[in-house]
Amino acid sequence: MGLGKGIRAALGAAIVGVGTLLADAAAAQTLRMWTFLNPAGNAPREKALAEIIRKFEAANPGVKVSVEPQVWDQLTPKFLAAHRAGNAPDLVWVNTDLLGDVLKNNSLADLNELVISKWPAAAVAERKDGYWSRCSNGDKVYCLFHSRNYYGVIYRTDFLKQAGVDPATLATWPAFIEAAKKLTVKDASGNVTRWGFGQQFSEDRADSQMMTSLLLSRQGDLFDEKGRAKWSNPTGIEALKLQTDMVTVHGVTPRQAVTWSAEDLYEQFAAGRIAMFNGAVVRISTMQAKVGNDNVGFMIWPGIDGKPHSPAVMAGWAVGVWSGGRNKAIAAKFLEHMSVGESDRLWVEVGGQLPGAPSTLDGMKAFTALPANAYLTTAALGVAKYGWIPSVEYGVGGYRQALNKAAQDVIVGNVDPKAALDAAERRFNQQNNR
Repeated sequence: MGLGKGIRAALGAAIVGVGTLLADAAAAQTLRMWTFLNPAGNAPREKALAEIIRKFEAANPGVKVSVEPQVWDQLTPKFLAAHRAGNAPDLVWVNTDLLGDVLKNNSLADLNELVISKWPAAAVAERKDGYWSRCSNGDKVYCLFHSRNYYGVIYRTDFLKQAGVDPATLATWPAFIEAAKKLTVKDASGNVTRWGFGQQFSEDRADSQMMTSLLLSRQGDLFDEKGRAKWSNPTGIEALKLQTDMVTVHGVTPRQAVTWSAEDLYEQFAAGRIAMFNGAVVRISTMQAKVGNDNVGFMIWPGIDGKPHSPAVMAGWAVGVWSGGRNKAIAAKFLEHMSVGESDRLWVEVGGQLPGAPSTLDGMKAFTALPANAYLTTAALGVAKYGWIPSVEYGVGGYRQALNKAAQDVIVGNVDPKAALDAAERRFNQQNNR
């Protein structure tokens, strides 16, 4: 006699239920992570990430970290859309400019509740810097920063040595300009074969440029308390003129800078066509691989008004656990693993990056004493004493593009710097509804 319809239906439902539980159990052991890095790649940061994942999986049998590389400037908006749709990854790397939007959407879980509350007090205290403050709200901590970035002057040590320029003496803008002139090389026909100072003013893949450092030195911020641009003023005019005079007066930056993106600068530097440029410390290890470890140096921006240095922009990637995920506990465990101890050293030694904990660098004196690694100590000083990171209370997307357009207007259109900055402020404020 066969099973009755009701029994068969109940048994079928039970089998489906068990299958669902098994599938959920398997899924709970697979962590999806969105980042711009590809652990199968050959870049230093990618190699470090691959090794960190390998060690975590070895220590946690049955757990798989599945990295789904994303286009860097689309990653954060894509995550916000996935959060709304309920299918976001377990871990996500968030762009600094858009961190405020992510936090306002309550899309990241509280790491203090998941792991940080178990850390020794000293381990928490040493991490409480500008990065930490952007990730925290009271006792809640929503992210930990990786690929900590600091913008300064990347230079060819061999070119400076040939020109008799000591980078330690470039502490003022007049000294810096004179050095850039010495580093600009022309052939017998008068054509420039190497520029002293590379800049980029394209709105495509724009990085913050040197004028922001002068603004920060005098104002302390690029925006007012409501997140509105604060550039069209005497300091901003002086800063924009200093920047564009490198092209129009001193002849140490090419006019092509108006079309160059940040990526173009790295290519020009690797090809030996520029001696110094505004660059990101996270890219130095890659540049060393192209031109030699000992041929790449890094310095903090020259100071003004008697100050030893001018502040520079700090950036990076805030890594968090999706608040809507089913794997929050194990995801937080992986993020903790990726951020402390041996992994923090791997980011430095293999990835060429600044560590999350200052004590990590303090324990690597022999490593940082090598000339090729001196940039890490310089950048760490910049982060500690001469760094600025935007507030997460308001979005700042588009400020670099607006300021680059102002530089274009001055160089190409002969627009008065005040008028160019007026237009830049209007564009930024309108774009951000301020």
